[in-house]
Amino acid sequence: MAISFLAAYPRRNPVTFAYLLLVCAGLLVLGRLLPGHTADQLKIAISTNPHNMAHDPLVVLLASPLFAATDSGWISHILIIGGGVGVCMALLERRFGAIAMIVVFLVANTVATAVATSAAAAAVHSGRYPAQWWNGYDYGISYGVLAMAAAVTPLVPNPLRWFWAAGVFAYPFASADWFGLVPNFATIGHETAAAFGLAAGYFLVRREQRRRSHDASADSGSS
Repeated sequence: MAISFLAAYPRRNPVTFAYLLLVCAGLLVLGRLLPGHTADQLKIAISTNPHNMAHDPLVVLLASPLFAATDSGWISHILIIGGGVGVCMALLERRFGAIAMIVVFLVANTVATAVATSAAAAAVHSGRYPAQWWNGYDYGISYGVLAMAAAVTPLVPNPLRWFWAAGVFAYPFASADWFGLVPNFATIGHETAAAFGLAAGYFLVRREQRRRSHDASADSGSS
């Protein structure tokens, strides 16, 4: 059964499967194939830090979510790549379609990055964050993927639904750095992405319900 499930996975989730291949290839390139100095240069080039967002926002917004962070542990990779992409993104693709899933992912990543970068710029200028964060590392798939995890909340069975949502929102704080009462900007971005994904998930469910109600009304009216 597991073999047949895996064999059918690319056909049932073509966009998610393609994205999984891209992410795994990017992880291999950054973590294993490129020399350390070259890999570091590429990480800086695709980072959505305040400097890059001020000069090449479109490039980094599109490139950053193609590469999983190489400094994450294997547990994080299982949760983010395996769970967030392999399970949650695939579920959204099957339920609402590839286009809706892609839109939620890209918009969530963009909104979360804009909020996080704005917070980082303000905190660096005020001296709350380290100055090197202005053009430091900040790349990865986690903003968009956390939005995917939050977006499946309305699809989780009701007794577990809010435990799931609480887990999604709590996850970023497990690795947060604090500067007084302010967490690091990546945590701010993750919380923004989760909030956007949760709202998007309920929007998609309600849109689907309205369509079904409309179709049912149309069918009863024509009979």
